[in-house]
Order: sequence, then C-alpha cells, then structure tokens
Amino acid sequence: MERKIDLLKAMRTFVVVVDKLSFSAAARELNIVVSAVSRQVSDLEKHFDCILLYRTTRAMKLTPEGQHYLDEFKAVLERLDNLELSATQRQHKVAGRLRITSAFNIDQLGIQHVVADFLRQYPDVQLSWVLVNRYVNLIEEGFDLALRVGQLSDSGFIARHYLSIKILMVASPDYLAEHGSPDHPKALSKHRWLVDSSNRQPGRVHYQENGKQHQLSVNGHVDVNQGTLLADFAAAGLGIAQLPEFMLRRHLQQGKLVPILEEYQLPALDVSLVYPASKLTDPTLRAFIDHLLAHKHLSTE
Repeated sequence: MERKIDLLKAMRTFVVVVDKLSFSAAARELNIVVSAVSRQVSDLEKHFDCILLYRTTRAMKLTPEGQHYLDEFKAVLERLDNLELSATQRQHKVAGRLRITSAFNIDQLGIQHVVADFLRQYPDVQLSWVLVNRYVNLIEEGFDLALRVGQLSDSGFIARHYLSIKILMVASPDYLAEHGSPDHPKALSKHRWLVDSSNRQPGRVHYQENGKQHQLSVNGHVDVNQGTLLADFAAAGLGIAQLPEFMLRRHLQQGKLVPILEEYQLPALDVSLVYPASKLTDPTLRAFIDHLLAHKHLSTE
C-alpha cells in the first residue's frame, strides 16, 4: 500500500530547507531528524513528479520547477495561515446578538448601567432584553441568559451569584398611625395587605422566626403585578407590603415608608445569572458574564 503523505507538512518543511539551504539546519529548526526532512522533500518530488532541488555533497540549489513550486507553496501556506488566523479572531470576537431576560423592576438595581457600559465597550454587540414576570425556558425560547431572583430550581443550567437583596415588610407612617404597628406577622390578618401578584405565591407572607422560615395566608386589599407600583400604593397609606428593598429605596429615603417586623425579616435573596452550559462556547456571552461580575458593584451605587 502506498504511503500517504502530509502535503502541507512537507510544503512547510521544503520552505524551511530552501531558507536554510541545508537539510541539517532545517532539521534543527523543525526539531526533527535529518532523515525525516529528506523524506518529506522526496515525497514532494514524487507527488509532483519533478526535481525540486539539485543536491550535492557540498551544496544544494533550486531547480526551475523548485522555484515555481516554492512560490506556489508559500502562497498556499500564507492563505492557510491567514484563514486560521481569521477563524481564531472570529472565535474570540465579541459581536452578534445577545438575548437576555429578567423580571420587571430589575432596573431598580441599576444593572442597566453595567449593561450599557458593556455595550459601549463592544459596539458590535446587539442586545435584546425581554422583561417578563414569569418563568422563561431559556433553551425553548431562545435566550442566552436570565437574571433571576430567589431560590433556583435544579434546572441543569449554570447559575452564578450576582448580588443579594433584602426583602422588607413596610408601611407608611400615616397607615401605622391610624391602624397601629403589628407586633408579629400573624397579626397581619387584621391589617390591609398589598399583594404582589407577580410572585409565585402571591397571597402569602413569608417571614423568619427562631431560625426557621414560615408563611401564612393573607387577604389582599390591593393586588398588583408590578412591585414599584405596589410600593407607591404602600407609600400612599393603603396598607402593608413585602417587597425587595431596591423597589422601596426611594420611598424609604424620603420617609414615606418605614420597615416593620424587622426581627422577622427573611434572609437576603440571591440575584443570579443563569445560562445554559452549551452557551459558554459563545465568546460574546462569556465576555458579557465576565463584565457583569466584574462591575456588579456599580449596580447598587
């Protein structure tokens, strides 16, 4: 059976031989034995059915055919090298479309400022950001990444911790002056409760006591599926609400809302970056995740 030769390897070897005008010098350059260099040149001559080099014990010289093929080999190898370089650059280029999703009101955390900084840094990236108050199946719906708040289900996706947020029960000073301040979460049944209907369990109050988490049902006086609007209703004195601190920050700073039942406050909730493992081959998504994690402190400033 005829031995199959590696044409590209033989071409590269031939170019080095001509450059060095020596088989032994080429062998040192390529870190192979002299016999391998000689064999590869002979393979080329046999393949193209010509003599490429005049060889004597004292010197070697290109034949006319050798000069022709040397020029052709260099052109082929240069094109191949450029093609490989282009492929490498394409694999590492941060460009294309990113599709991400999150719940409404995530902008209250200031994440959009970190995202905007990323888009300024990589102007070839196009962003599609969909805000929905429901569970999104990333693979079926074609998303690259989700920002999710709270405990995550075991979905098989990768989750990276981004930051933590406090969950507070609040009411306005006017409401508390009129209705009194509850001394225990169970007393909330006697109060007007403002329900965030975007929650998975909208009619329940969650709290912690003696190191354990508890929940109880409440009757909603008002239910809204948008947290910041619910915070506005609480600031207007319509009742008590339980919401992430970032949705309440403006009203807390202005004194329109005050925390209540702080000794029963839940542990901070995680905000996570969630994405399919298969997406990590995308250099744009990798760069986006790295940027979010490196600049997450900007989200809360």
